[in-house]
Amino acid sequence: MKRVLAVVPFENLYPPMNGGMQRAMNLLHQLSRSFELTAIIQQDADAFRQSIADFPHIKNCTVLSTKSQGEHRDLFSVLPSRLSTAIRYRYWNRSLKGPASQSFLTMYPLLKKALKEKQFDYILLEDLAIVNLACLVRRYQKKARIIYDAYNVNSRLAMVAVEKGASGKEDYEATLQAESTLTKYVDSVFTCSDQDLSQLKEMNNGRLTGVVIPNGTVIKDVAAGEPTGILTDDILFCGSLDYLPNREGLLWFCQEVLPYLVEGRPSVRMLVVGRGDPGEELAAALKHGSVVFYGQVDRVSDYYRKAALAIVPLLSGSGTRLKLLEAMGNRVAVVSTAIGAEGIGYTDGKNIVIADEGKAFAEAIIQLLNDREWIRTMADEAFAFVKSTYDWDVIGDKLKKYLI
Repeated sequence: MKRVLAVVPFENLYPPMNGGMQRAMNLLHQLSRSFELTAIIQQDADAFRQSIADFPHIKNCTVLSTKSQGEHRDLFSVLPSRLSTAIRYRYWNRSLKGPASQSFLTMYPLLKKALKEKQFDYILLEDLAIVNLACLVRRYQKKARIIYDAYNVNSRLAMVAVEKGASGKEDYEATLQAESTLTKYVDSVFTCSDQDLSQLKEMNNGRLTGVVIPNGTVIKDVAAGEPTGILTDDILFCGSLDYLPNREGLLWFCQEVLPYLVEGRPSVRMLVVGRGDPGEELAAALKHGSVVFYGQVDRVSDYYRKAALAIVPLLSGSGTRLKLLEAMGNRVAVVSTAIGAEGIGYTDGKNIVIADEGKAFAEAIIQLLNDREWIRTMADEAFAFVKSTYDWDVIGDKLKKYLI
């Protein structure tokens, strides 16, 4: 059985509270099905092992937690904290460039120990901020194949953040530099879509190899034509509000779609579920009389059952949208922008409705609410589509074939 070492820098991986955490947890679960998996995490090991209730194959995973290692002491420890951190990072990273990454510093000693104690066939790095840990891998295990799991093309997101005034140009330039030099660190990449893989290859002058391991959803049995929520005029938006594309898209919906929607269907209500701070402008928009803002909830599935359909009104981003797959996996019809459905092999009008203009988006929702049989049919088509293509077990089989 081949050995895989996954390095996952999320502070609290389980329960997964955003799309990145959901992807990481499901990849760990699928890798645990078919490989001898070791995971280096930054969550307490006992807390992480509670995930076995939802991800049973995790019981096969060897968990190494940074929470269990004592404070690292070395010759730099006699220096003031900030100075010692900066020097230690540059010494370990063998480079004078860039700000110190706390995840790199925290995970470096544990990774070094793991590499000295066991040989691995694959090293999976789950964040761009720790890709330079590949240099440590190369020093100890030259034959291990290093893979970077790219949730997005981060430079695309960084560019949008600069345009919106949410980030500085230097952050964009640093991200672009990191993604344009991936071949210095990794052997291949996982991406969520063909578009992302093509873009990363182009940024690396065609020298980068990789495979699409799409985002997926956990398929549970949902009865066809299930009536709960389908007879209401409730529509659902679900997504982390600390993610800029979600905030941007939801604000656009409130400003450009909702007025047309309420005019044409006064009884409509938009249910908004998502953790994080929406920011001042969006928070004000969410006070609209037709909006019900729930914030963070324990079980998103309860809210899919409340809604007649779900919306994915994104204007930017990359990768594939977990919220869209999640809605389809809950047998809920979806109206989305083209960008919101990017990377999904959908059929417009059959398993989803695509609309990019505010009025057209509103009209699509109204047409669906006027035809409940169409909603039922589309929900069933969407469910069958994701079950055959985006079920995490199906994706896990593809992952196994690629690595074996």
